[in-house]
Amino acid sequence: MIWRQALIILTFTLAAVLVEVTLLSRLGIPGATPDLVVVTVVALALAMGPVQGAVAGFAAGVLIDLAPPGDTLLGVNAIVYVLIGVITGFAVDPRDRTVPLLMGIVGLSTGAAVLLTAGLDTLLGSDRVDWEQMPSLVLTAALYGLILAPGMILLTTWVVRRATPEVLVTA
Repeated sequence: MIWRQALIILTFTLAAVLVEVTLLSRLGIPGATPDLVVVTVVALALAMGPVQGAVAGFAAGVLIDLAPPGDTLLGVNAIVYVLIGVITGFAVDPRDRTVPLLMGIVGLSTGAAVLLTAGLDTLLGSDRVDWEQMPSLVLTAALYGLILAPGMILLTTWVVRRATPEVLVTA
């Protein structure tokens, strides 16, 4: 069971990082880059729970920190994504999941990821954060997260149900 969960987490996070770094970051759309990695961490946390969400957040954060171009300090994304994975896994009772609630969680998580990453970067002494652009970046990140969420949540839930039927998933 744990090996199947680890394989799912590794596959989804690696695929999300590769798609985000190679495709989504090069689209040139206004505002923030669509954050498929955060949406994937949220989808894994919703499908598997807070512990697996934290593991997915750590793996995704380390991978995105190491992927070029590394524009944040090493470990900042890992910290932010672990927090998002844990909080998302605990936030929603599996029996109370509705589409508006799931979409709201994804929107809040993607916007919070931008804000928390910028805050930690500033706190740790980075001068790359432009706080005047932060409201538009948070808003566009949340909007792009809402666009990516339905497909990612459905795909993740379907794979988790098929590969690990012992994990309680009701989305």
